[in-house]
Order: sequence, then structure tokens, then C-alpha cells
Amino acid sequence: MQEKKDKTIIERLEGKISESLSHAGIFKVIAGVSGGADSVALLRGLVNIGVDVEVVHCNFHLRGEESERDRKFVEILCSDLGVSLDVVDFDVESYRRVNGGSVEMACRELRYAYFEEKMETLHADRIAVAHNSDDNAETLLLNLFRGAGISGLRAMKPDTGRVVRPLLDISRSEIEEYLDALKQDYIVDSSNLTSDYKRNFIRNEVIPLIEKEWPGVKRSLNKTAEIMRDEEDGINGVTCDIINDTLISYETLLKKDTGKWYLRRFVISKGGSNDIVEQMWTVLTKPDIRKGAKWITARGEFVLSSDGLEWLEGEIPPEGFDLSDEFEWEQFRNSQALMDEIKADRSNRILWIPIPPDDVKLRTRENGDRIKPLGMKGSRLVSDIIGETRLTVREKRKIAIAQNVRTNEIIWVENLKRSRKDLISLSDENIWRLKRKSRKS
Repeated sequence: MQEKKDKTIIERLEGKISESLSHAGIFKVIAGVSGGADSVALLRGLVNIGVDVEVVHCNFHLRGEESERDRKFVEILCSDLGVSLDVVDFDVESYRRVNGGSVEMACRELRYAYFEEKMETLHADRIAVAHNSDDNAETLLLNLFRGAGISGLRAMKPDTGRVVRPLLDISRSEIEEYLDALKQDYIVDSSNLTSDYKRNFIRNEVIPLIEKEWPGVKRSLNKTAEIMRDEEDGINGVTCDIINDTLISYETLLKKDTGKWYLRRFVISKGGSNDIVEQMWTVLTKPDIRKGAKWITARGEFVLSSDGLEWLEGEIPPEGFDLSDEFEWEQFRNSQALMDEIKADRSNRILWIPIPPDDVKLRTRENGDRIKPLGMKGSRLVSDIIGETRLTVREKRKIAIAQNVRTNEIIWVENLKRSRKDLISLSDENIWRLKRKSRKS
């Protein structure tokens, strides 16, 4: 009887893992393994169904000898299974001094940043983590207590396109049964037994209390999460034109009854939080909208531009960023014919100057930059010149500024203005041409 029961739980758990991976065409994964029951079960399941797996064990050095015990356990386990292992050490307190946040948040950010890097390096299909249905119920409650919409109440996704959670439909008790059936030991993190952290408090105190009155509440919470995932997919389908765009107009944002709803859909779809939504709404509902306001996230940043709320994904050059590598210099012998050719070009795409490249700094705009435009008296703020264009915020941020490092004069705003300083004349024997490198090079 026990043998049949063992076979059933093994087939169920490994079948779930196989189903979740094969459905998405996943063959190679980076698996986070702490040594606890969940991650050990995930690893055993992945190995047993023949997935190409690379294990990462994160040592945060937060529990003294226990941390070292965990590392040694995972090393032995991976050696026994013939699986490649990467042990990475983190200094959590140093990270928090720079970035702030709780210990839990710091560990999560450090862990996933390393997983992402490892995934790219090894060309893996996904990062596999061992969240189970109990974890999902706890996440839903955590989000509910913080204040959440559909995206929070749907809890964790089984597959985000980067992270896959093959055990999300499996309970913690089933995971322990699976390991018992395999006669596989695992370790217990003593910090999980205390209620010092919010998740542990929900796990150890809140849910057991609720279960006294509502047995099976974890199944109900997971059902709610599943329904919310379907609701979110449906709403995203209806609003796909907005959430898949990079700009949401003021006309849409300021609609009386639906503006905030559209704002939330747009921001959440880009990985923003409800806190950011509330901050944006406060700015948008003031009599004078503060254009230029920005909110930075891990994936990019939101900016209130002249046209609305713009989403800029990926890294964007900060103020004063060195752009030297994006340009090329060439020296010419001056002549009247060359002077005539230069004067005929009014595009400002190319800069001609009589001073050598070592005296010129190429960078993005800085606050307070001013230029003395050719053909005009006085000076103008570079930000005003750039602001008058119809370029996107991202394009504006990438415009190059050429500065004479000896005089600190701004002598060129790429494609827009040339200064009346450092002009070339026929008396200059040698002159230099500056232009942006072609994309092919």
C-alpha cells in the first residue's frame, strides 16, 4: 500500500514539473537550491525528468553555522546527483547600506539579479524556483494586507517568461511526502520557524488561526489567485493598446472616471508598483502638472513628458554621461573649398572645430548647461533648446553635448545648435571633424 502511495506522489509531482516545462518548451534551467524541502524536491524532480539544470546556492551568511551547514548539504546533494553547482556569497548588510530596504527584500534582489546574470551567461530557458501553493496563499494575503489590486491578488505567476514555478500547484505537505517517498533528506531553516518576518507570521500564526474556522482556506486562496490571473489576462487583452505602448496621453490620464484605472494598468504592466501609481496620481491631479517628474524602477523609468506619461525601458544615459565612445574624430588640412562646404551644411549633425579632440568633452546634458548660439546674442539653456523639439524623452536624453574643457563653454548641441565660440576660420591650418559613429561600425 505504501509503495503504491509513494509511486502516486512521485508521478504527480514530477508530472507537474514536466507539464509546466514542456508546455513552454523549457529544456535548460537555472535552479535556486537552498537545501530546504521545496528546493530539494524541485531539484530531484528536474533531474528525474531529464532537464538540463545548473544549480545556484546563495549563501547570505545570516545564520552563522547554519549557513555553512546549508552550503555543505547542497554541495553533497549536487555531487551525488551529478549536477553542476555555483555557490555565490552575498554581503547583505553592505547592500542594504547602499540600497536600503528590509533583509528579505535585499536577499531577494541580490538572488534574482544573480539568477538573471547566470541565465544570460549560460543561455538557459528559465530560472526555476520552488514556490509552492502554500507560498502562493501567503503571498496573496501579504499583498491583500498591503493593499492590492488584481495584479497583487493573483499572487505569483506559474511562468513569467523569465521565472518558472513548476511546484506552484503542489502543497508543502505533498512536497514532504514526495521527499519521503524518495528517501531524500533535506534541511530545515530555523528562521522559518519563528514569526519575526511578515511572511513567517502569516505562515505560522495567521493561516493556522483562519484554518480553525475555515479548513482548506489555502486551497480557496489559491483558487482566488487563479481567478485573478484569468481576470488580469482578460483586462490586459482589452487594454493591450495602452499597456503595450510606451506613452499614455494626458487626455487618457485625466478622464474623470477612468483616468486612474488606465494609469494603474499602464504602470503595473511595466513592473511599477501601486505606490508609484499613487505618487503619479498626486502629481497629475494638481492644478499645474509637474512635467519632467520621473519614477525609476528596476526595468526602466516613467517620465511626465510634454505628451503624457512616457515609459523608457532599459538603461538610459544619466546626466553628464560620457559619450566619447559613440563618436569619431578626423583631422583635415584646411582650405577655402572645405570652408565653403562646411558653411553650406546647416544641419548641425557634424561639428567642425579648430581645437584638438583632447580639449573637447562629449557627454549628455547636465542641469544648467547654457550655450551661446551662433547668430544670436546672449545665451540659452540647453534644456530649453532640447525641450522645444518633438523628440521622445529617451531621444532627448541621448543628445550629445560638446564642451571645451579649457573654457567650459558649450560649443555644440548635437543636431540642434552650434555655439559662436570656437569657430573655424581660414587662418586655422588644421581643423577637426566630429560625427557620431555609424551603426555598422
